[in-house]
Formats: sequence, structure tokens, C-alpha cells
Amino acid sequence: MNFTKKTLFWFIVLIVLGGAFFFFDKKEEAVKQLKEEKLKLLPTAVKDISEFWVSNIKENSQIKGVREKDGWQLVQPLNAKGDVKAIEKLLTNVVTSRKDAVLFEKVEHAKLVELGLGDPEVEMGLKSASGETVIVFGERGPTNNMAYVMFKGRPEVYRVHSDLKKEVSQDSYALRDKTILDFDPTKLRRLEIIKKGMRRVVIEQNQSKWNMLEPETGIASMAKVLEYLYAIKNAEIKAFADENPTDLAPYGLSSPMLQLTIYQEQKEKPYILTIGDKDRAKRGYFAKVDLAKKVFDVEEGLVDTLILNMNQLLEADAAK
Repeated sequence: MNFTKKTLFWFIVLIVLGGAFFFFDKKEEAVKQLKEEKLKLLPTAVKDISEFWVSNIKENSQIKGVREKDGWQLVQPLNAKGDVKAIEKLLTNVVTSRKDAVLFEKVEHAKLVELGLGDPEVEMGLKSASGETVIVFGERGPTNNMAYVMFKGRPEVYRVHSDLKKEVSQDSYALRDKTILDFDPTKLRRLEIIKKGMRRVVIEQNQSKWNMLEPETGIASMAKVLEYLYAIKNAEIKAFADENPTDLAPYGLSSPMLQLTIYQEQKEKPYILTIGDKDRAKRGYFAKVDLAKKVFDVEEGLVDTLILNMNQLLEADAAK
């Protein structure tokens, strides 16, 4: 009986101690989490940011983005679809960037100038339901891996990692959507490829049957056709040549070297990618899609791949 009581006693003690350790661990974790939150540059969540802007005061330029229902839209220095991944990454890095404790509570203007904050080169604004915050970026610190920042309208000066200023100073190309054609290769209905000096290639897909109609008839290789289409889908615009061209001839697009027309299931209007002359300065080719006016550059490697593989889309047995 005594043995049973002792066992029960120690069992209860262990339960109580286990609960106490669990409680203190949870409390310690909560304190640690609170400290981490205080070290973040901003308490704002990225999903709550509705607008952002970055001003390069020295160059008198500004990039501004606005969150819309289907993603981010750049509204300055031009109106263009934003690169959602690039913008979300930028905002995440800014919001979660770690800051030191207050370096200076209040600084004379001469000291601010010394820190690069009296006449700053870069400022970033973030807007959410709670208001607008403007971060002022100064110079690098003595160790070069730290930089000075402050919030506009507040006297405190903090230190952050110097890479943050570099990331905030990206150009509009980095934050702009660079998709060439946004389509689903698996829903291909018909593919037409026209290359100067070569016979036209036509492939149709109907109820999972892939057939080549031109330049010869046969069974098309589903794997090769999908690889061909994904090369286009996964490629990115290399550079933006002309936002509003008045004449396509200077780019070789009025009489293109290569044109691809992609018909997709449940869509009447096809996707058309037109490729013109080589842009030797940028080591690419001028290109255009039918859905937009702009002329842009694509990589040489993409064009070489499209030309080399256009007559390799038959099944191996069918090609014999």
C-alpha cells in the first residue's frame, strides 16, 4: 500500500514538474519571439502593404507599385504589370530586416549629413491600413556591412545590413513582369511555326492525340512539343526596347524572321510571338507579342533553340 502511495506521489510530482517546464519553455519562447519582433525594421506584414514607392533623390527618379486584386501593378515610372515574386521578396526583406537598438536618440543636422541622412540619396515609402511609413537610407557604416536608416518624422537613427539599401535601389526592370507569353502548354490546340527560308510547321492536338500536319504528316512527339512550348513559357524578357513603337520595321518585326502562333483550348484568340532582327548590342533578338504594343528583347539561346528544334517534333518512328 505504501509502495503504491509513493509511486502515485512521484507520478504526480513528475506531472507537475513537466507542466512547469512546459509553461516556462512556452514563456521563454514567447519572450524570444517578442524580442525578434522588436528587432524587425517594421511591424507591418507584407500582405497588409497596399502601396510602395522608392525614390532615388540623386537621380530624380521614382518607382511606385500598387497592389491590385490580381497582383502588383507598377504605376511609375511607367504603367506595367509588376513581377509579383520580385516585389514580394523586396517587401519581405525590408519588413523583416533586423535593426540594431537605437544608435542615436537625437542627432544634430551636421551628424545626419555625416551619416548620409541629412541629404539622403534613397527613400522608401510603404502604405498600409495603419498609415504610411517612409524609410530614409544613409551611408554605410565603418565596417561596410552596416548602413544607417531612420524613419521620416522621427529622430532615432538605426543600423541595418548594408545590402538592404542596395536591394531597395533596384531599377524598374527588376520589379517588372518579364513574362513573354502566359499560356498553358498542356492545353495546346494548334501550333504554327513560320521561319523565313524554311517550311511551315503545323501541329494539332485533339483528345490527347498529337499530329503533325505540315511540313509532313505524322504523329508528333508530345514530349518534344511540350518541351518546345515550355521553353517559351519559362523564358523571360531580357530587356525592354520600345514601349510604344510607331514603326516595327527598324526591329525587323514588320517582316519577321520567326513567328509562332499558339492556339489554346477554350480560347478563340491565339497567342502570337513574333521575332525580328538581332539586337547585337544586347545579344538578343527583338520580339513582340500580339497582346501588347511594346518591343522587347529575348535571349539568343531561346531563338536558337526554337529554330533548331522546329523540325524535330515528330515521333522518332514516324520520322523514319
